[in-house]
Amino acid sequence: QEHAAELQEQYRKAAERVQYQLGHMQTASRPLPYHTSKGIDVHPGGMAGKEGTLCLPAHDVNGNIWTMQYINADGTKRFARESRKEGCFHPVGGMSAIRKAPAIVICEGYATACSVAESLGMATVAAFDSGNLTSVAKALHEKFPSKPIVVAGDDDRAIKINTGRIHAEQAAKEVGGFSVFPVFAPTETGKDFTDFNDL
Repeated sequence: QEHAAELQEQYRKAAERVQYQLGHMQTASRPLPYHTSKGIDVHPGGMAGKEGTLCLPAHDVNGNIWTMQYINADGTKRFARESRKEGCFHPVGGMSAIRKAPAIVICEGYATACSVAESLGMATVAAFDSGNLTSVAKALHEKFPSKPIVVAGDDDRAIKINTGRIHAEQAAKEVGGFSVFPVFAPTETGKDFTDFNDL
């Protein structure tokens, strides 16, 4: 119980730091290096950090911000120190658009979520990594029990243990949803062909 209390206090302090940072940032109103390299549009909710860094606030289902993902100009990613990520996500299009969407579509990374949102013409969710898919799916299913859930997973065919597919299928199963994966041509192999953004 002491450890749990300490962890919650750590998360609270990290959330305060993130919210303070956000208060001094501008909305990303034009493409940053990551947008350009991934071929995605600028969507509401992304913030512009220093030196072309894209900053993505991570919410829980009630809209509380707990952490932030920082994507540098070279594509490297990190989260706010000692912050809570489990069950948190970035809504591409905003939480109000998620509420209006006919289904909840959950993706791993931000670029994939943007590509899927642009293709479908509706809001999507970025869970940040495969290990967070199930936590996010459960939280959103509890919040919106009447909405079908689709997990647009990564297909990590190039590695021995296909973590993207395993976690996506598990997340969908936990909430009675569906998992879908990109289909590539036989010549499209390797780590450059794993997700819907690559497709």
